[in-house]
Amino acid sequence: MRSGALAMPLVRSVFVLAAMLATPAAAAGAGANAGPADADAVTAQPESAGAAPADSGTGAAAGPTGPVRKLADTLIATMKDAETLGFDGRRERLEPVLRATFDFGFMARLALGGQWTELDAAERTRFAKLFGDMSVATFAARFDGYGGQHFEVQAPRDGPRGTKLVPTKLIHPDPEKAPVTISYLMRETDAGWQAVDVYLKGTYSELATKRSEYTSIVRRKGYDALVRRIREKIAELRETGDPDTSAEGGDGA
Repeated sequence: MRSGALAMPLVRSVFVLAAMLATPAAAAGAGANAGPADADAVTAQPESAGAAPADSGTGAAAGPTGPVRKLADTLIATMKDAETLGFDGRRERLEPVLRATFDFGFMARLALGGQWTELDAAERTRFAKLFGDMSVATFAARFDGYGGQHFEVQAPRDGPRGTKLVPTKLIHPDPEKAPVTISYLMRETDAGWQAVDVYLKGTYSELATKRSEYTSIVRRKGYDALVRRIREKIAELRETGDPDTSAEGGDGA
Protein backbone atom coordinates (compact mmCIF):
# COMPACT_ATOMS: atom_id res chain seq x y z
CA MET A 1 0.00 0.00 0.00
CA ARG A 2 1.30 3.44 -0.93
CA SER A 3 0.80 6.74 0.90
CA GLY A 4 -0.48 9.83 -0.92
CA ALA A 5 0.53 13.43 -0.30
CA LEU A 6 -1.59 15.02 2.44
CA ALA A 7 -1.40 18.28 4.31
CA MET A 8 -3.66 18.98 7.30
CA PRO A 9 -3.55 17.60 10.89
CA LEU A 10 -6.57 15.54 12.01
CA VAL A 11 -7.89 17.62 14.91
CA ARG A 12 -7.75 20.84 12.91
CA SER A 13 -9.18 19.31 9.74
CA VAL A 14 -12.10 17.58 11.48
CA PHE A 15 -13.25 20.93 12.77
CA VAL A 16 -12.59 22.60 9.42
CA LEU A 17 -15.05 20.06 8.02
CA ALA A 18 -17.47 20.95 10.80
CA ALA A 19 -17.28 24.58 9.69
CA MET A 20 -17.98 23.48 6.12
CA LEU A 21 -20.98 21.48 7.30
CA ALA A 22 -22.29 24.65 8.93
CA THR A 23 -22.29 26.63 5.67
CA PRO A 24 -25.69 27.07 3.96
CA ALA A 25 -24.68 25.05 0.88
CA ALA A 26 -23.59 22.07 2.94
CA ALA A 27 -26.18 22.37 5.70
CA ALA A 28 -28.91 21.56 3.20
CA GLY A 29 -27.62 18.00 3.23
CA ALA A 30 -26.83 17.77 6.94
CA GLY A 31 -30.41 17.41 8.16
CA ALA A 32 -31.11 16.42 11.74
CA ASN A 33 -27.54 15.29 12.29
CA ALA A 34 -26.20 18.85 12.47
CA GLY A 35 -25.29 19.46 16.09
CA PRO A 36 -22.30 19.97 18.38
CA ALA A 37 -20.18 17.02 19.38
CA ASP A 38 -16.89 16.45 21.13
CA ALA A 39 -14.38 14.72 18.84
CA ASP A 40 -12.75 13.06 21.85
CA ALA A 41 -15.92 12.09 23.70
CA VAL A 42 -15.57 8.36 23.03
CA THR A 43 -12.27 6.47 23.23
CA ALA A 44 -11.81 3.98 20.37
CA GLN A 45 -11.20 0.39 21.42
CA PRO A 46 -10.07 -2.31 18.93
CA GLU A 47 -12.66 -4.96 18.00
CA SER A 48 -11.51 -8.45 18.91
CA ALA A 49 -10.09 -10.44 16.01
CA GLY A 50 -12.67 -12.90 14.69
CA ALA A 51 -15.52 -11.41 16.75
CA ALA A 52 -18.43 -9.99 14.76
CA PRO A 53 -19.13 -6.38 15.78
CA ALA A 54 -22.67 -5.30 16.55
CA ASP A 55 -22.86 -3.27 13.35
CA SER A 56 -20.93 -5.55 10.98
CA GLY A 57 -23.68 -5.58 8.35
CA THR A 58 -24.53 -3.03 5.70
CA GLY A 59 -27.01 -0.19 5.44
CA ALA A 60 -28.31 2.18 8.12
CA ALA A 61 -28.67 -0.62 10.69
CA ALA A 62 -24.99 -1.44 10.29
CA GLY A 63 -23.92 1.77 12.01
CA PRO A 64 -20.80 3.71 11.03
CA THR A 65 -18.34 0.79 11.23
CA GLY A 66 -20.29 -1.55 8.92
CA PRO A 67 -19.37 0.17 5.64
CA VAL A 68 -15.78 0.62 6.83
CA ARG A 69 -15.42 -3.07 7.64
CA LYS A 70 -16.83 -4.05 4.22
CA LEU A 71 -14.40 -1.67 2.53
CA ALA A 72 -11.48 -3.02 4.58
CA ASP A 73 -12.34 -6.60 3.56
CA THR A 74 -12.56 -5.56 -0.09
CA LEU A 75 -9.23 -3.74 0.08
CA ILE A 76 -7.46 -6.80 1.51
CA ALA A 77 -8.99 -9.07 -1.15
CA THR A 78 -7.93 -6.59 -3.84
CA MET A 79 -4.40 -6.33 -2.45
CA LYS A 80 -4.08 -10.13 -2.53
CA ASP A 81 -5.01 -10.16 -6.22
CA ALA A 82 -3.32 -6.86 -7.06
CA GLU A 83 -0.73 -8.15 -9.51
CA THR A 84 -3.21 -10.32 -11.41
CA LEU A 85 -5.84 -7.58 -11.53
CA GLY A 86 -3.58 -4.73 -12.53
CA PHE A 87 -4.70 -1.13 -12.10
CA ASP A 88 -7.89 -1.46 -14.18
CA GLY A 89 -8.94 -4.65 -12.42
CA ARG A 90 -8.35 -3.14 -8.99
CA ARG A 91 -10.36 -0.08 -9.99
CA GLU A 92 -13.27 -2.20 -11.26
CA ARG A 93 -13.34 -4.31 -8.09
CA LEU A 94 -13.12 -1.35 -5.71
CA GLU A 95 -15.46 1.08 -7.48
CA PRO A 96 -18.89 -0.28 -6.38
CA VAL A 97 -17.77 -0.63 -2.76
CA LEU A 98 -16.15 2.82 -2.69
CA ARG A 99 -19.22 4.50 -4.22
CA ALA A 100 -21.39 2.84 -1.57
CA THR A 101 -18.98 3.72 1.25
CA PHE A 102 -18.35 7.38 0.36
CA ASP A 103 -20.79 10.23 -0.24
CA PHE A 104 -18.84 11.51 -3.24
CA GLY A 105 -21.51 14.05 -4.18
CA PHE A 106 -21.32 15.69 -0.78
CA MET A 107 -17.52 15.57 -0.78
CA ALA A 108 -17.34 17.08 -4.29
CA ARG A 109 -19.50 19.99 -3.19
CA LEU A 110 -17.29 20.74 -0.20
CA ALA A 111 -14.05 20.26 -2.14
CA LEU A 112 -15.11 22.68 -4.87
CA GLY A 113 -16.04 25.46 -2.45
CA GLY A 114 -17.85 28.51 -3.78
CA GLN A 115 -17.47 27.38 -7.40
CA TRP A 116 -20.16 24.75 -6.74
CA THR A 117 -22.85 27.44 -6.63
CA GLU A 118 -21.78 28.59 -10.11
CA LEU A 119 -22.52 25.18 -11.66
CA ASP A 120 -25.89 24.10 -13.04
CA ALA A 121 -27.42 20.74 -12.10
CA ALA A 122 -25.85 18.84 -15.01
CA GLU A 123 -22.39 20.29 -14.29
CA ARG A 124 -22.69 19.36 -10.63
CA THR A 125 -23.58 15.79 -11.54
CA ARG A 126 -20.61 15.55 -13.91
CA PHE A 127 -18.20 17.00 -11.37
CA ALA A 128 -19.41 14.67 -8.61
CA LYS A 129 -18.89 11.71 -10.98
CA LEU A 130 -15.40 12.96 -11.86
CA PHE A 131 -14.56 13.45 -8.16
CA GLY A 132 -15.60 9.86 -7.49
CA ASP A 133 -13.58 8.61 -10.47
CA MET A 134 -10.50 10.37 -9.06
CA SER A 135 -11.03 8.87 -5.61
CA VAL A 136 -11.49 5.34 -6.98
CA ALA A 137 -8.35 5.68 -9.12
CA THR A 138 -6.38 6.85 -6.06
CA PHE A 139 -7.44 3.81 -4.02
CA ALA A 140 -6.61 1.49 -6.95
CA ALA A 141 -3.13 3.03 -7.15
CA ARG A 142 -2.47 2.92 -3.39
CA PHE A 143 -3.56 -0.64 -2.66
CA ASP A 144 -1.32 -2.28 -5.23
CA GLY A 145 0.27 -5.22 -3.41
CA TYR A 146 -0.04 -7.64 -0.50
CA GLY A 147 2.44 -8.72 2.14
CA GLY A 148 0.26 -10.50 4.68
CA GLN A 149 -1.38 -7.36 6.07
CA HIS A 150 -4.78 -7.25 7.75
CA PHE A 151 -7.09 -4.46 8.88
CA GLU A 152 -8.17 -3.83 12.45
CA VAL A 153 -11.39 -1.78 12.54
CA GLN A 154 -11.81 0.13 15.79
CA ALA A 155 -14.92 1.38 17.55
CA PRO A 156 -16.21 4.77 16.39
CA ARG A 157 -15.58 8.03 18.23
CA ASP A 158 -17.91 11.02 18.27
CA GLY A 159 -17.05 13.67 15.71
CA PRO A 160 -18.42 17.17 15.08
CA ARG A 161 -22.03 17.77 14.05
CA GLY A 162 -23.30 14.23 14.44
CA THR A 163 -20.44 12.56 12.58
CA LYS A 164 -18.47 9.52 13.73
CA LEU A 165 -14.75 8.92 13.28
CA VAL A 166 -13.94 5.26 12.57
CA PRO A 167 -10.21 4.48 12.89
CA THR A 168 -8.65 1.47 11.19
CA LYS A 169 -5.14 0.07 11.27
CA LEU A 170 -3.46 -1.76 8.42
CA ILE A 171 -1.16 -4.14 10.31
CA HIS A 172 1.84 -5.82 8.70
CA PRO A 173 2.99 -9.23 9.96
CA ASP A 174 6.53 -7.87 10.24
CA PRO A 175 6.68 -6.26 13.71
CA GLU A 176 9.41 -3.94 12.44
CA LYS A 177 6.87 -2.24 10.16
CA ALA A 178 4.57 0.21 11.95
CA PRO A 179 0.81 -0.10 11.37
CA VAL A 180 -0.74 2.42 8.98
CA THR A 181 -3.71 4.23 10.51
CA ILE A 182 -6.56 5.16 8.16
CA SER A 183 -9.55 6.90 9.74
CA TYR A 184 -12.93 7.55 8.11
CA LEU A 185 -15.25 10.41 9.05
CA MET A 186 -18.75 8.98 8.73
CA ARG A 187 -22.01 10.92 8.29
CA GLU A 188 -25.50 9.44 8.39
CA THR A 189 -27.35 9.94 5.10
CA ASP A 190 -30.55 8.67 3.49
CA ALA A 191 -28.44 5.80 2.15
CA GLY A 192 -27.08 4.94 5.62
CA TRP A 193 -23.70 5.82 7.11
CA GLN A 194 -21.25 7.08 4.49
CA ALA A 195 -17.73 8.46 4.67
CA VAL A 196 -17.20 12.16 3.92
CA ASP A 197 -13.46 12.28 4.57
CA VAL A 198 -10.51 9.93 5.02
CA TYR A 199 -7.37 10.53 7.07
CA LEU A 200 -4.37 8.56 5.84
CA LYS A 201 -1.98 7.76 8.70
CA GLY A 202 -4.85 8.96 10.91
CA THR A 203 -3.52 12.49 10.73
CA TYR A 204 -4.23 14.38 7.51
CA SER A 205 -7.49 15.16 5.78
CA GLU A 206 -7.84 14.20 2.12
CA LEU A 207 -10.91 16.41 1.73
CA ALA A 208 -9.27 19.49 3.22
CA THR A 209 -6.26 18.93 0.96
CA LYS A 210 -8.44 18.58 -2.13
CA ARG A 211 -10.42 21.70 -1.21
CA SER A 212 -7.19 23.69 -0.90
CA GLU A 213 -5.88 22.38 -4.23
CA TYR A 214 -9.12 22.67 -6.17
CA THR A 215 -10.05 26.16 -5.04
CA SER A 216 -6.50 27.31 -5.80
CA ILE A 217 -6.68 26.00 -9.37
CA VAL A 218 -10.12 27.51 -9.93
CA ARG A 219 -8.98 30.87 -8.56
CA ARG A 220 -5.84 30.98 -10.72
CA LYS A 221 -6.84 29.15 -13.88
CA GLY A 222 -10.60 28.61 -13.85
CA TYR A 223 -13.01 25.71 -13.39
CA ASP A 224 -12.35 24.13 -16.80
CA ALA A 225 -8.64 23.92 -15.98
CA LEU A 226 -9.47 22.01 -12.79
CA VAL A 227 -11.60 19.50 -14.68
CA ARG A 228 -8.81 18.98 -17.22
CA ARG A 229 -6.23 18.52 -14.46
CA ILE A 230 -8.33 15.91 -12.62
CA ARG A 231 -8.80 13.95 -15.84
CA GLU A 232 -5.07 14.14 -16.51
CA LYS A 233 -4.34 12.93 -12.98
CA ILE A 234 -6.63 9.91 -13.41
CA ALA A 235 -4.77 9.04 -16.62
CA GLU A 236 -1.44 9.44 -14.82
CA LEU A 237 -2.55 7.10 -12.04
CA ARG A 238 -3.49 4.49 -14.61
CA GLU A 239 -0.13 4.82 -16.34
CA THR A 240 2.21 5.15 -13.35
CA GLY A 241 0.22 3.98 -10.33
CA ASP A 242 1.72 6.86 -8.35
CA PRO A 243 -0.76 8.60 -5.99
CA ASP A 244 1.83 10.97 -4.54
CA THR A 245 1.23 14.00 -6.76
CA SER A 246 -1.57 16.48 -6.22
CA ALA A 247 -4.07 17.87 -8.70
CA GLU A 248 -1.83 20.92 -8.84
CA GLY A 249 0.60 18.92 -10.95
CA GLY A 250 3.60 20.48 -9.24
CA ASP A 251 3.02 24.01 -10.59
CA GLY A 252 2.47 25.51 -7.14
CA ALA A 253 -0.63 26.92 -5.47
